[in-house]
Amino acid sequence: MQIDTDLTGLFGITLAIFALLVRIPYLQALLRAKRAAVLAAALLVLSIPLWGLSLSGFVRGITGDLSVSTLVLLALAVVHSLFKRALPGEQERRAMLLAVLITAVVFYPLALGFGMFDPYRLGYGNLWFMLALLALTIWSALRYSAFLAVCIALAVTAWSVGWYESPNLWDYLFDPWLAIYALVVQGKYWWMRWRRSVHVKLES
Repeated sequence: MQIDTDLTGLFGITLAIFALLVRIPYLQALLRAKRAAVLAAALLVLSIPLWGLSLSGFVRGITGDLSVSTLVLLALAVVHSLFKRALPGEQERRAMLLAVLITAVVFYPLALGFGMFDPYRLGYGNLWFMLALLALTIWSALRYSAFLAVCIALAVTAWSVGWYESPNLWDYLFDPWLAIYALVVQGKYWWMRWRRSVHVKLES
């Protein structure tokens, strides 16, 4: 079965916009029926093509396709906003984002040419890269973060069925927007830890 990569790409962008909309305080204060009606209308507006391009398509042209890991986080954010259920736990999510941040710090400089090795080439189905991902997934599920393992597994599955136009696995694992988000989350976490440690020292 051939997957329409334009539809899957637009789905990711629509999900991202929807995740932002459901966090608007005004919408959260509405009754469930009214909130559902407003969100349904917003989705309709996002999907209507104007001059051959929908609003989601316009945003996609700026941001590019979002990685599967980003889509998982967005979907969980929507669930949390609508049903007040935090999945996964904060520690699991932060561990996953830390792994993304470390990977991005190493990956992007090398991929942009700062070095003799280009890791992006590994994403075209390199056997050793796939074996390393398998080992990382197993180790993460057992010892580090089950959420990270799930994200890797979903990304590899989406890549194997051609969910996006890109044939490179890296584009399914993470993206620049996720790396920036991971940096913000980790920076905030480290800043709060530093402030607490300073506060404790001042009280002692």
